Amino acid sequence: MPKSIHIDPAATRSSTELASQRIPVHAYGRSLAEELRARGADTLIMALRHMMVIRAFESGVASLKSKGSYGDLTYAYKGPAHLSIGQEAAAVGAAMALTPEDHIFGSHRSHGEFLAKGLAAIQRLGDNALTTIMEAHGGGALLRTVETHLPDETEHGLAENFLLMGLLAEMFMREIGFNGGMGGSMHAFFTPFGAYPNNAIVGASAGIATGAGLWMKSEGRDCIAVSMVGD
Repeated sequence: MPKSIHIDPAATRSSTELASQRIPVHAYGRSLAEELRARGADTLIMALRHMMVIRAFESGVASLKSKGSYGDLTYAYKGPAHLSIGQEAAAVGAAMALTPEDHIFGSHRSHGEFLAKGLAAIQRLGDNALTTIMEAHGGGALLRTVETHLPDETEHGLAENFLLMGLLAEMFMREIGFNGGMGGSMHAFFTPFGAYPNNAIVGASAGIATGAGLWMKSEGRDCIAVSMVGD
């Protein structure tokens, strides 16, 4: 805090105006054929797969919440289940445009955005980076659980299972959850993948993301902050 701030009333109260750049709204209008040419089939297949993973996760949570079971699994989930079924494309599309270093700040309905950001980060990160991240988190407890119950031959596949189990365990208030079970459904975060704390107050992440963005700018960081708002 500065000890003194010089304020010139004449300058402070002088007539002026604020101006900003024009911001496009609903500017996207590409056809599937245009997207295929621009991104290639493999990228679009990956996007569809990420959307399907999110839909399956959300459908499972919905079933556990309403029926106490999902497939052969029986579990009485008593926590909140604010889902985003039907919005998978928005979450995945946004995440695909971001780097692992970019930050997202979500709402009470952000399981899909959390997973989309994590899946996109995993896609971009190399095997060594993923191994380091997973081993460092929680002393490796979550990683060991995933290796025991959801093993995969590839590091990227293992990282995806790590992401899914970490979020689900967090929602189920388990110690191996990303935040030790203390964040739960509406406040989960995993910063190594750029998924920062969600906020249960609708729209509240806008101010937090703005502050994060200003910090990035002042520190000269090559990343951006994105606020996921609305309901």
